Amino acid sequence: MQTLIDPDHFSLPSGLAYLDSAAEGIPPLAVQAALAAYLRAKCMGTGGRVLLFQEQKLLESLIASLLDTEAENIVTLANTSVALNLLAQNINWQPGDEVLICDLEFPSNVLPWLQLKSRGVRLVVVPSVSGVVELEDWLACISPRTRIISVSQVSYKSGTQFSYLEQLAGHAHAAGAIFCVDATQALGRVPVSVRGVDFLVASSYKWTLGIHGLGIVYVAPTLRDLLRSGTAGWYSVTEVFHPDRFGSFTSKPSAGQLQAGMPNFPAIFALRAGIDYLVAIGIERIDQTLSPLVSRLRVGLSDCGMHLLTPLDPRFASGIVSFAHDQPELLAAKLAAQGVMVWGGDGRIRISVHLYNHLDDIERCLDGIRALTTS
Repeated sequence: MQTLIDPDHFSLPSGLAYLDSAAEGIPPLAVQAALAAYLRAKCMGTGGRVLLFQEQKLLESLIASLLDTEAENIVTLANTSVALNLLAQNINWQPGDEVLICDLEFPSNVLPWLQLKSRGVRLVVVPSVSGVVELEDWLACISPRTRIISVSQVSYKSGTQFSYLEQLAGHAHAAGAIFCVDATQALGRVPVSVRGVDFLVASSYKWTLGIHGLGIVYVAPTLRDLLRSGTAGWYSVTEVFHPDRFGSFTSKPSAGQLQAGMPNFPAIFALRAGIDYLVAIGIERIDQTLSPLVSRLRVGLSDCGMHLLTPLDPRFASGIVSFAHDQPELLAAKLAAQGVMVWGGDGRIRISVHLYNHLDDIERCLDGIRALTTS
């Protein structure tokens, strides 16, 4: 198998097959160097601020390049939940309006919409079948009252990747709805596009190899006026100390209007280093190179008799493979004791494959599961 990384670029846990990047990605050593660079700038006092602001601009440009958009459409907020709540709370909802999601969503893409129930907004959940929600299933649930369709490109639960998002976006817009994408389990691991997307969020500490404390946010220019009233702070305006600052203000024309105060600069330094590392290799190359490992994992688990939650059809493949288990926490703990780190909970085992994994990791995982579930 083609090698994607130089092992010396990572401080990987010794003797561990780490297959849990969907929960916590392992940053390259370049991220440690970036955090040290942040501290050097911080130790310069206000004189270092120019370096902090420069790093923020560089990160926004890098994310924009990754998503094939303009830097003015990118902002980093505290996390994805803050971003989704910002969207949810700044729509002029009417009783009877509907939000459309599917049953493969993480709570961050459920609770902000469910909270709107007190305002008469109905949450419509499209059911999956064997880990799959087809485009036709979404279309059958769109109604004249649909105001938002919100979907994860890759499901945290099953690893199902939806390849028809641009088509679904077109149908959302035809119905007059906003199209929102959670790319947390996709960005940095598989190609992500914002074509047709109005609002996109992703976390900084998983596949993108950063640290905690940032939500990557894309805001389409057409959505900015809608969200402008939701945030006001010294960092979100064009001029802080203008003569009439006690009577009026002007929001930034960019997505930066959503950032009220000082950003999380340590996480910004770290995330730029993490994404730089990914971009140098190439997201498509990462996805293509790891595809055989994911396929081997799916087939191997199926051969072990596991009830896969991840569809076997390769068109739904991502970096995640999951299977149902009645004692997932216990099985995950036993695998960890054997040097295989996966995620166990919510009735399933989730295995995630990233650029520092290789075929030996997959075989160790399969051997461990086979031994622990047949004894």
